[in-house]
Amino acid sequence: MVDWWRINLNKENDSLDEVFFKKINKVIEVADEKLDENEYDDAAMFYKGGALGYSGLVRSLRESWLKAAENGKEALNLLQEAYEVNNNNKDVIFGIGMYNYFAEYVPDAYPVVKPLMLIFPKGDKIKGLAQIKESATESRYTKTEAKYVLAYLNLVYEKNYAEAEIYSGILNKEYPENPIFEKYLYNSYVGLGKWDLALNGWKQIIEKTDSGRSGYDNRYLKREANYYTAVSLSKLNRLNEAEPYIKAAEEMTKILDKENETAYTAFIYLLSGMYNDVMGNKSTAVFYYDKVLAMKNFQNSHAEAERFKKDGYR
Repeated sequence: MVDWWRINLNKENDSLDEVFFKKINKVIEVADEKLDENEYDDAAMFYKGGALGYSGLVRSLRESWLKAAENGKEALNLLQEAYEVNNNNKDVIFGIGMYNYFAEYVPDAYPVVKPLMLIFPKGDKIKGLAQIKESATESRYTKTEAKYVLAYLNLVYEKNYAEAEIYSGILNKEYPENPIFEKYLYNSYVGLGKWDLALNGWKQIIEKTDSGRSGYDNRYLKREANYYTAVSLSKLNRLNEAEPYIKAAEEMTKILDKENETAYTAFIYLLSGMYNDVMGNKSTAVFYYDKVLAMKNFQNSHAEAERFKKDGYR
């Protein structure tokens, strides 16, 4: 799990994959020895199922979808079997709950895996959410992971920013140097419109990314921090202070999104247009609004660009 978190903090770096899978195989080997001695050992099933589950997560990061699906199916079978043996094992419930929740979303988010999902049972989002919450309070080993998942899904899927703030706040307090927990907390502030807190938080992340602190030396995080700092300034009617953050985000997005159009690029260009409007540089503002309109429409990016191009940003 330590190596999983190292991978999770910097997903574009695959240098740890080999040692991670070596350790996964060792866990499976030890668990199999335990299961040879006692086929009803629910702890061994939990460890093997967990190892296979996280193996599948890393496989999915590398877009090795077939192997990820194979790992996931075997992991789910083991966790369900462990639950049948001991339904008081709250750690096992975490894995089952994760499957129940995300099974509804994965095929829509990743159409390439839809055919693979035919081998899996149907998910149950409401049940899955309850199971993850149960693990977050009652499990022995998976409390932190369950809180992490709850912070994530409340931010990304449920849009329940108050809940996301609760879980990410707990995690950030316990692990103050974990950039994922930290940025989830500041994203919660953004969702809740707590702009002063968001601004202070994202500025702290910029300081950490600029210093190259371990875990924060991530180009995607640096872009995100500069972008949300500029957004927070705009919401506080201080967009005139945002130029260095917008420029930094724009430079990063040229590197990170040079082959694909993303929402980040569109909204960074929109911010550039808004900033130039505020500073009286109308022709430059229009240049950036046109760049947004030349891209795919992300959420309301086209509508905003057209409105500001016509009426200006105020």
